[in-house]
Amino acid sequence: MKLDMTKGKPLRLIILFALPLFLSSVFQQFYNIADAAIVGHILGDSALSAVGAVSPVYNLVTSICFGLTNGFSILISKYFGAGDEKKMKQSIAGTMMLSLGLTAVLTVVCVLTIKPVLTLLNTPKDIYSDAYGYIIIIIACCMTTTFYNMLASIMRALGNSRIPLVFLIISSVLNIALDLFFIKTLDMGIKGAAWATVAAQLISGILCFIYIIRYCPALKLKKDDFRLRPWQIAELMSAGIAMSLMWAVVNLGTVILQWGINGFGENVIAGHVTARKISSLYMMLGATLSNTMSTFASQNYGAGKMHRVWEGVKTAHIISWIWAVAVIVITFIFADQMIIALTGTSNREIIDTGARYLKINLPFYFFLFELCIIRNTLQGIGCKVWPVVASIMEMAGKIITVFVFVKPYGYTAICYCEPFTWIICGIIVLTAFLTNKDIREILFSPSK
Repeated sequence: MKLDMTKGKPLRLIILFALPLFLSSVFQQFYNIADAAIVGHILGDSALSAVGAVSPVYNLVTSICFGLTNGFSILISKYFGAGDEKKMKQSIAGTMMLSLGLTAVLTVVCVLTIKPVLTLLNTPKDIYSDAYGYIIIIIACCMTTTFYNMLASIMRALGNSRIPLVFLIISSVLNIALDLFFIKTLDMGIKGAAWATVAAQLISGILCFIYIIRYCPALKLKKDDFRLRPWQIAELMSAGIAMSLMWAVVNLGTVILQWGINGFGENVIAGHVTARKISSLYMMLGATLSNTMSTFASQNYGAGKMHRVWEGVKTAHIISWIWAVAVIVITFIFADQMIIALTGTSNREIIDTGARYLKINLPFYFFLFELCIIRNTLQGIGCKVWPVVASIMEMAGKIITVFVFVKPYGYTAICYCEPFTWIICGIIVLTAFLTNKDIREILFSPSK
């Protein structure tokens, strides 16, 4: 099924596209939550700390893969919206070749550099072995992440967000079963959690591939489509690198932030990673709306309907504000219980650390969601520079926090770091959006 987002009411289209995407995010986070819960309950707090110590590295690698495939898909959406089937298919073929080729290079680089990275991150010696054993499997097999994200992003670029969801649900359930089997039955320890995640991602990618071959005649490509043309490489690399760089810079800042967190010891690491797992669930709507707006904006941009982009942005903001209020209320009431349920711990320092992080961060989600929505909308309409500038500013804020504020203010500085960067970066991208020529004309000429 293809969803043309250039016609019809934006609210209905955004909900139709975003709901399956949101559920996909739920099950993707389910991977992470299942790993944390099973590792914490079966292997204990130390193993959970090992996963937490390398989580930013894992997120950095996967965000690069995710950014590339989603950036490439912007061009697919653009030509789909413009009704140019030839260039759309050429963009799909280019997406496949460049995604897999660049991921192969990334894999080699990551495998060769991961040990120095863990040392630079100040990974505690007691958990170093477990942390390395977990992350080396994940990064060595990051091709499985790209494989699924590439195929899913192609389908989503054409408005189909439901089929990737179905396959992700299947692999998420399988991921939990494999976690238990590898960790508990085969006694593989923390490496079992890594292999379970890799296997689940691979299966979801294979299912997407089979579906496309059998049920998507519009995506059947010819040999000539796979001949990369100079204009095609330039367009795809521009969009893909811009999106990948945007997410990579953000997550690189988080890696640096983890360096400061690792210095606080195992209990703080465990509490922080648990809170991050919960906050990742909350942030899913922001990620969902940002990806939705990327497709919505690029399709309408290709169709020359910028007034619909403006309507879509307003609609996405209203949805995000409702969600923000809901999660703030729930967390301020049940923060401790959520930390305990997820980790199985009775360690008060772990519980207090996690709850503190959540309660400080949550009131600033209004700024976070605005940043996510506008940043991806800008990417969708071809404005690539300011989203990357905002991401660099976000990374700079995290670096400053680690090297200037962590020593005098401790973990409190970590808790307030991201909220402050969300506000600053949100102002940057919002200014860029409102001063865009097409948007400015809409604002000052409503009749158009």
